[in-house]
Amino acid sequence: MALSPRHRRLSEGLFVGLALLLYWVMAASTSPRMGVTADEVVHLTGGYSYWKFNDYRLHPENGTLPMRVAALPVVAMDDVKFPALTEPTWIDSKVNLIGEIFFYRIGNPLAEMLQRGRAAIALFGVLTCWLIWRWARGLFGRAAGGLALVLAVFCPALLAHGGLITSDLAFTACALAALSAVWRLLHRATWWRLLGAAAACGACFLSKMSGSIIVPLIAVLWLLRALRPAPYVLALGRARWLRRRGQVMLATLGLLVAAAAGSLVLVWANYGFRFAGPDRAQSAFHDYYFPWAVVLDQEKVPWSDSSSLAAFTPAFRTPQPTGMTKLVGFLRDHRLLPEAYLWGFAHTYKFAKERPAFFMGEYRKTGWALFFPVAFLMKTTLPALLLFGAGLAAILWAARRPRFAAAAGWLRCRGSLAYRAAPLILFFVVYWIMAVKMTLNLGHRHILPVYPAFYVGAAAAALWLASRAARLVALALGLAVALHALDSVSARPFYLSYFQPLVGGPEKAYHYFVESSLDWGQGLPDLKAWLAEKKRTGDPRPVFLTYFGADSPRYYGLEVTRFGDEMNDSGARYFPAQVRGGWFVISATYFHCTFLPMRGTWAEAQETLYWQLMRRVGALSARPGERTAEEQAQMSRDAMDIELLQFARLCHYLKHREPQRLIGCSLMLFPLTDDEVKAALYGPVTLDVSRPLR
Repeated sequence: MALSPRHRRLSEGLFVGLALLLYWVMAASTSPRMGVTADEVVHLTGGYSYWKFNDYRLHPENGTLPMRVAALPVVAMDDVKFPALTEPTWIDSKVNLIGEIFFYRIGNPLAEMLQRGRAAIALFGVLTCWLIWRWARGLFGRAAGGLALVLAVFCPALLAHGGLITSDLAFTACALAALSAVWRLLHRATWWRLLGAAAACGACFLSKMSGSIIVPLIAVLWLLRALRPAPYVLALGRARWLRRRGQVMLATLGLLVAAAAGSLVLVWANYGFRFAGPDRAQSAFHDYYFPWAVVLDQEKVPWSDSSSLAAFTPAFRTPQPTGMTKLVGFLRDHRLLPEAYLWGFAHTYKFAKERPAFFMGEYRKTGWALFFPVAFLMKTTLPALLLFGAGLAAILWAARRPRFAAAAGWLRCRGSLAYRAAPLILFFVVYWIMAVKMTLNLGHRHILPVYPAFYVGAAAAALWLASRAARLVALALGLAVALHALDSVSARPFYLSYFQPLVGGPEKAYHYFVESSLDWGQGLPDLKAWLAEKKRTGDPRPVFLTYFGADSPRYYGLEVTRFGDEMNDSGARYFPAQVRGGWFVISATYFHCTFLPMRGTWAEAQETLYWQLMRRVGALSARPGERTAEEQAQMSRDAMDIELLQFARLCHYLKHREPQRLIGCSLMLFPLTDDEVKAALYGPVTLDVSRPLR
């Protein structure tokens, strides 16, 4: 018996609600196994300070809206303490250091803070999945909407970043919501649509500094609507129909200006309607951790490195103000936008130009055109990729065969599909062009915004249900969805490290990608469990840890010796670490020395410097009572450099050896004997041909 329209709507609503709830549960429930990832400390610390002190000195460069959303349930906790506002790290806006105190040193309930913050961020994933469903259903019908929703709910990428306190999924949700709301406003004006467009655009600007991308996209959407020969409904009171093109252009332009004004009010409200970022009346403030002159490209980055490794450290380009930095300076001087927002934008603009990265055995600081396309293909499930191809084929087939389009219930489609889907198509195409040209190749997370249009396109495969082989199509679609979901579930809880089984999964992924595509510091809880099992079995071998990320081995009480990871350890330690045979646990990102001066190679210059420093430290160590203060300081610097060089030499020794296992999908485990360690650190070595960091 066929369902009535009312019961059909109820059943569909129930299905959508349960699917969205399932996504939220899956994303938020990974928290106990997921250690603190690299950006979560600064995001949650900054967001908490915004609510608690109305002060915006901490980390304003990475989207204050998701930071506020994540911190809101933490602010409601009575047992959470914040470091004193007299802390030098607070006064100097050193967000990483004040964040370390907030997370690990003053007794805050870290596990509950993470759980609450991550569950709040997962709501952005819920919004993203709902928007994907709405777009797919509106373009291709009810079956396509359901297909798109299931694909999105089980998407490893959306699940990964829906369960972390970061800004990438928030930007995806807000940008898609803003373009959708504006597109609706461009076709019918009501007060609710106007308010919705203003709120969505304001949220997009605050979700991430790249939110400004919607400005040119909205301009193109306005032009497309202006060229469309269709009347415009102005229903801000009594409904009026505007039929002349000039009237439509002026009316829609005026409404966009009103929405822009509303979004500007929202931006100012986010910063307490105050121009100054820090609240100097409440606590002292020296400067942002990079002065204005640096982020506006008027001065060099103030890094004076007296280390012997300085010659191997890639320098930033000579500062040269651009039109964009001059515009930011103008807006700041005339106080047209909040100071912290402008500083964050300038900071992002400057440091997005170049940064060291690893990709398939190469090292660069200005990126690769293939980085994001390859990451997308490797980190998207094969069934979803096949469905996307089937969806595109169905669209092309229906466009050429009106009977098939009518049978598929394609909503009078044929000539108007591209127009109706303009926001999705435009965002998808423009973002891919940006991704290919992007020099900041830090991780797959930067292309999350392409997934909504991708899943809507994949959902068009449901149009094949109108073909004569409907039963076979339904079986194929069901099998593809099941395999997609199974592939996703098998990655739990480390959705972040998902790679297709065809490329070897996360166990082989370190050959291709590191950092936030694979190893973002999430593995310490699993390492703690492995150490407990090792102790239970009576294994006496020591453990040497090289950890990349913002989590704290000290907080977990891990019985390890840190080696080669001083960059991620602010605590006291002895240099160089006294390593010997045992277990070496190395973060995949450090294994390639991605952010270290050596960049994964071991060439003649590194070998020569290594032995020079060894001889110099050995000579100074031989006369402890005769060293001057300057020689003692030099010896300390040399000891730190020797440890880094020893670690790089060890990684060079291990580069053709597979790890015994991968802990937490990020930590590579190598058992080494005393003889192997001596050979790695002091034995003969085959030198690499040095490759310059481009």
